Amino acid sequence: MLVKFLGLLDIIAGFIILILKFGFFQEVGLIFALYLALKGLIFIKDISSVIDIITAVFLFLAAINFYFSFTWIFSIWLFQKGIFSLISY
Repeated sequence: MLVKFLGLLDIIAGFIILILKFGFFQEVGLIFALYLALKGLIFIKDISSVIDIITAVFLFLAAINFYFSFTWIFSIWLFQKGIFSLISY
């Protein structure tokens, strides 16, 4: 059940990255950046957790209006990771 919940949060974080491009939900973006960083630190032995930490950095930057042209790649990462979490187990 926890894996599905975390997968749902990953999908929401992916949507937040896309929405931040238009300047909405900066506070929510900061919260999800913190969430991804904490989740990445908890499960640090996995390579996907390291990518989560990198994603958290780019989500934080997007939340403070530094949105790079390749930031959407992290959104795709979160979408696929969240979908796989929802269909597994």
